[in-house]
Amino acid sequence: MSDSSKFCIYFVLLALLGSFIFIRHASCDDSPQALIDKICRQMEEYAFCNNTFNQNLKSPNADITALTQITVEQTLNIATNTHTLITGLLEKATDPAVKNALTTCENAYHVVMDSFQHAATAFFEKDYNSMFQSEKSAPRAQASCTTIFNTPPNPPNPITDQNTHARILIAMAIVAGTDLTSGHS
Repeated sequence: MSDSSKFCIYFVLLALLGSFIFIRHASCDDSPQALIDKICRQMEEYAFCNNTFNQNLKSPNADITALTQITVEQTLNIATNTHTLITGLLEKATDPAVKNALTTCENAYHVVMDSFQHAATAFFEKDYNSMFQSEKSAPRAQASCTTIFNTPPNPPNPITDQNTHARILIAMAIVAGTDLTSGHS
């Protein structure tokens, strides 16, 4: 083998080793933003997810537990606010189709609130498995509020944005909860 061939092989091996070290280091990055990116890349609206985390970080050294806390608190907050909004809209509604849809949503957000109240209690007791189990009923309940507005007679949806944000926050909570309970971060 010529010296130039040995040099090429050496160079390729060195490049591969360098790439492996870089990739290995990048995949082990536990910085808050790396954890946020890991969660938010799985969401339908990365920007909403990223902003939610970054606006609510309590520490520059946040770990998966801190990020999970943000998701639980923010989901409970939006569920409570949306339930209150729905109750007010329901009192003013006159169209039977709108009333029916809002009643479905009122019930749905009651389930989401209840789920995340239990999840928050379990979280603060460090019972992360119970927290995660409590969150599991929320996606289907929240989805029923979206579906009812897409079902004939298709009443206008006055809570489209709240439904979207709640859906994303619930998904964020489940992804963060999955990472927390499985020990992955």
